[in-house]
Amino acid sequence: MRADKDEKTAIIREEAALRAFAAAGVLVVILDRDGRVMQINRKGCELLGCSEKEIVGSDWFETFLPSRIRQETRGVFDRLLSGEGPVARYHENPILTCNGEERVIAWNNDVIHDRSGKIVGTVGAGIDITGRKMTERALEESRERYRSIFESTTDALFVFDLDGKIVEANPNAYRMYGYGEGELIGLPASAIIHPDYFHGLVNFQKAIEEEGVFASRSVNVRKDGTPFDVEVRGARFTFEGQPHLLVLVRDIGEQVKAERALESARQKVERLHEAAQRLEQCERGEDVYRTALAAAEGILGFGICTIDILEGDRLVAKATSNGLPEGTSISAPLSEESLATKTYKTGKSFLFGSLAEVPEARPTSSDFKSGISAPIGRYGVFQVASPQENAFTDDDVRLLELLLGHTSQAIARIRLQNELREQARRDPLTGVHNRRYFNEVVEQEFVRSRRYDHPIGFLMIDVDRFKEINDRFGHQIGDRVLKAVAELLIGQVRESDIVVRYGGDEFLIMLLETDGETEAVAERIRNAVAERNKTNELIPFPVTLSIGAAHWNPESKKPIEQILAEADERMYADKKSKDDG
Repeated sequence: MRADKDEKTAIIREEAALRAFAAAGVLVVILDRDGRVMQINRKGCELLGCSEKEIVGSDWFETFLPSRIRQETRGVFDRLLSGEGPVARYHENPILTCNGEERVIAWNNDVIHDRSGKIVGTVGAGIDITGRKMTERALEESRERYRSIFESTTDALFVFDLDGKIVEANPNAYRMYGYGEGELIGLPASAIIHPDYFHGLVNFQKAIEEEGVFASRSVNVRKDGTPFDVEVRGARFTFEGQPHLLVLVRDIGEQVKAERALESARQKVERLHEAAQRLEQCERGEDVYRTALAAAEGILGFGICTIDILEGDRLVAKATSNGLPEGTSISAPLSEESLATKTYKTGKSFLFGSLAEVPEARPTSSDFKSGISAPIGRYGVFQVASPQENAFTDDDVRLLELLLGHTSQAIARIRLQNELREQARRDPLTGVHNRRYFNEVVEQEFVRSRRYDHPIGFLMIDVDRFKEINDRFGHQIGDRVLKAVAELLIGQVRESDIVVRYGGDEFLIMLLETDGETEAVAERIRNAVAERNKTNELIPFPVTLSIGAAHWNPESKKPIEQILAEADERMYADKKSKDDG
């Protein structure tokens, strides 16, 4: 009776264990001593993307592990089976799903004994940590980018805590201030700011509190007490989870020295500062070029000027003085030997009283006898010419370099602003505009449409079966499908039209200045999708789109919400017609 009861209890426990094994929310796999799969639970089958029948009996190491880790992992397995020596029972390693996708699994492993106590296999329980690993990798890459920028910038960079003490400094800060490595950490701001300018720290902190950013000139002191002029820019940011101040310090000693040496040309300098203010107000590169050229002509008295800006591997003419004949300034590759390319590559200004002094010069007119060639930072070259020899002086070069310093800063600011603005307006996955950008421009386009009496067309587009794509093939494939769709849509509209990722798998196209062409564009998109499906390598069934069109006319009183609702309704009608079909 006792034996029967024990046997029945064992059977009940075994059945309970099997049910728990099958229902476990983690991958559970049992291997025999040869490394073949004896059992795997439902979660494991789902993760691998195979049926239990396909998995059981397979060599786990040869079938489900990347080749680069098979030998090492099998060695761990063999040591676990041998029971000899300590073996880490928790470890992380990638596995291969049945469609070849790698997933990272965190394992807890143990051995299985038979009734005699002999080790007959292993059991492993694993959790998919692929998402966490990707997040950790992205965070580490972000830290590396921050560290690379922090350490490689040619300016001094400091991180201050809110008490005004230095907690981080880049290598150039140590070089600029004459301190040994680590000596700056913990110093108060007063240690590097000249006493006569220390009041500026209060203004700095106040501006940070009120506006979030600060920019000013000041005088700092090196470790040996030597004062030097600096330009300071700062902003509040988060460092190691706490609010701090990030401060960029640029040594402008040479610039200030040049300004003081040019006291005799005070009026020109003042007017150049006015030009710099105008440059600060410029919102486009073309405005910067014209403003700099006008300053060189009107303030410095230069009559023949050209601005060449680097585009790709060529210096391209962007602005020339009025009255210059066509071809006075021509595009030139950086590989070509010329005075302009030499100026750009060396970052130095060249003053020549005659062409004999610059054999690399390639004058485009025989009237040019002397001139200046000066770099615009890392962005291009400014060249000045005269029909007389020895027409320019060192003072002219210094004044021009001052102007070009402001010009370079304006170009850098505009490019950074454009880059940040573009990032804010773009969907990071597909590269098309985001919904925020659409909300910004749609009312502007309505105003413009009314002014010029041009209608606007809207196409609301949804990727059919997208949830199925994500569920069956994973979000990475889903992302690739979205990127492919975005690329296809861009290719079927004009450059002036606006393609928007409206949300999830929905896209919106705003067709500007259309005249009944909306349906034609929709049909063109459908044809392009059909053509693309002939070579669709992403998923085993065609990707299709549901499209709904709506129109807005200048005389319309409809709000944008109603127009989009109409397009959305027609899109779902299109989707329903496919489902019904």
